[in-house]
Amino acid sequence: MFQIIIQIVLLIYSIFVIYHIINLQKYNINGFVIDTNSTEEVKENTLKLNPVIFHTQSIFNINNPQLNYMQDITNYKNGNASFVFKNNELFERIVDSSLIFDTNIFYESHFHFPNKKTLSIIQGENSIPLKKCIHNYNIIGVLEGESSIYLFNPKHKDEIINKENQQIKKWGHKKHIKKGDVVFIPPYWTYIQEIEQGIIQYHIDIDTYFTFIPNFLKEIYS
Repeated sequence: MFQIIIQIVLLIYSIFVIYHIINLQKYNINGFVIDTNSTEEVKENTLKLNPVIFHTQSIFNINNPQLNYMQDITNYKNGNASFVFKNNELFERIVDSSLIFDTNIFYESHFHFPNKKTLSIIQGENSIPLKKCIHNYNIIGVLEGESSIYLFNPKHKDEIINKENQQIKKWGHKKHIKKGDVVFIPPYWTYIQEIEQGIIQYHIDIDTYFTFIPNFLKEIYS
């Protein structure tokens, strides 16, 4: 009897997983980037599957002393560029909760699997190649520096796949982001970044209890 109950529970869970994964791949074909300093507009437009750039300085303690040993962590030597992308250990060591956006504003947060939080530290002139956002919520917050970010609607996937950054810019929404900005990227949108002098940014990837397993597998095998 117990085995039958377990099988029924797994079947129901599997059905919900399939439903949520299919639903996650929906996108707004007419989506465009919203600039705002309102958390209400962030909520409204993430539900509409529009990318959002949230402009604020108030939630960041930019002079936080924890950022002062950035060079030691990135092994920055002799002015050479250094590239660390989405590192969990660095996030745990450097970033205090007061530095990041409060994701509790989102609806149905009780369905969210524990957030994955990482840190990128990129020194000097550099670029981030095309990245796909596969999670329910894909958040980038700038702690220091600035960059140009190009956001690509999934409708352009055939035009941009397996191409260099310079070849695909015309398909993207170009935005300049700086210290204090938080970028919300809808599922299955993609992005590239171009950095001139360096940037420190955190990433928050949020899944639900029905999407975290398939998304975890996608990250491993992509």
